[in-house]
Amino acid sequence: MKEKLGKKVRAGAPAEERMDLCKPMIYQNPILMKVLAWPVANARKIISHSHITRINTEGLKGPFILVCNHNAFYDFYIMVAATKPFTGVYPAAVDDFIGREWFLRMGGCLPKRKYTSDLNTVRQCMRAIKDGESYGIFAEARYSLCGVTEMDAVTDAVGQLVKLMGVPCVTFTSKGHHIYDPFWGNHKSRHMKRTEAVLEQIFTAEEVKNASVDEINAKIREHIYNDDWRWQSENRVKVTYKKRAEGLHKPLYQCPHCMTEYKMNSRGAVIYCESCKKSWYLNEYGELEADSGETEFKYPSDWYKWEKEQVEKEVREGRYRFECDCHVNDLPNSKGFVRLGRGKLVHDMDGFKLEGIRDYDGEKFSMKIDSAVQNSVHVEYSYRYGNGRDCIDLNTLTDTWYVFPENCEFSVTKVTFATEAIFKEVWRKRKEEKSR
Repeated sequence: MKEKLGKKVRAGAPAEERMDLCKPMIYQNPILMKVLAWPVANARKIISHSHITRINTEGLKGPFILVCNHNAFYDFYIMVAATKPFTGVYPAAVDDFIGREWFLRMGGCLPKRKYTSDLNTVRQCMRAIKDGESYGIFAEARYSLCGVTEMDAVTDAVGQLVKLMGVPCVTFTSKGHHIYDPFWGNHKSRHMKRTEAVLEQIFTAEEVKNASVDEINAKIREHIYNDDWRWQSENRVKVTYKKRAEGLHKPLYQCPHCMTEYKMNSRGAVIYCESCKKSWYLNEYGELEADSGETEFKYPSDWYKWEKEQVEKEVREGRYRFECDCHVNDLPNSKGFVRLGRGKLVHDMDGFKLEGIRDYDGEKFSMKIDSAVQNSVHVEYSYRYGNGRDCIDLNTLTDTWYVFPENCEFSVTKVTFATEAIFKEVWRKRKEEKSR
């Protein structure tokens, strides 16, 4: 039987035409923003009963650097509503451009390959600021996997960029957006009638001039941090959707009761372990309640942080290694994916190593990413262009490969934790050696 490749995926050799990341920017047209973007964004704000608080923005003039947290696609609507009447440009992942490159470029979006050190990003920012356009950054470079700001994905380069540009720094912090449309969910209405967002100028241009990069980064991290589950509980925001926990086992892959990995599952409003049979009910206020015995974690975000600590311990003790068979889809441009072939993926203290055989000509392919240059990794749950499977998104400056593990038990969430932990451990050791 012929294998089903999936939506937006074709067989054959990858196109030689690669997405042009250096193509001149198209700035947002104020007229189009006025008649299309702002009305749509404002309508979404009204429908979801979103409340926007603005702090220190009186008299704010562009251009400025906008730094945002990232909970859901819904962030874009509320961010546009919050920053009206300012226009700007925004880096976006290359996969966002599939089938709609012209539209996104017209909206001020700039294609970028995730978690790569790209000087072109700095050049684009300098050009935009020089032309009077603000520059927006979703600092985590991916959606939050479990409703808490992914601080390890926020690099010091953000503060360095703000310092280099010497313009005001504004933060946009969404609250409740992950609960409204969780990354692990089915993206159906969750009957939630309240979200919040805060737009705040945290540095004037003069304050940026007088602050150190470390001070800028510390203040940015402080202001974009949010825990949606705590926010929901503390503000008593009710979610009556009966399937509100379905998919939550994607980020919460390890049982805190029996410690077994990869045996978690979910149904309706319950997440449960298939190994020890313990279950937890997710109530309407985002709080977990164990079916029996101790409730190990009140909030899913605390469970998530605990898992992260387990992986960090594995990395420190030198026990972490992930190896699997996989198949790989290449994304050369915005026309869609090309089935590259099957191979083997290894992830360890050295980074990612991927080797395989191309389907279309039987030749070898490979990609190696050193752990010291990748502070995090983008993953997908039930990916729409991958027949609903989980995958790992690996990038170089010229390639984007979506890797689908096969024939093994795994969690892409754990791969994310490990990538961040390995990066920190590698640089900790290098600093120690340098100080000797």
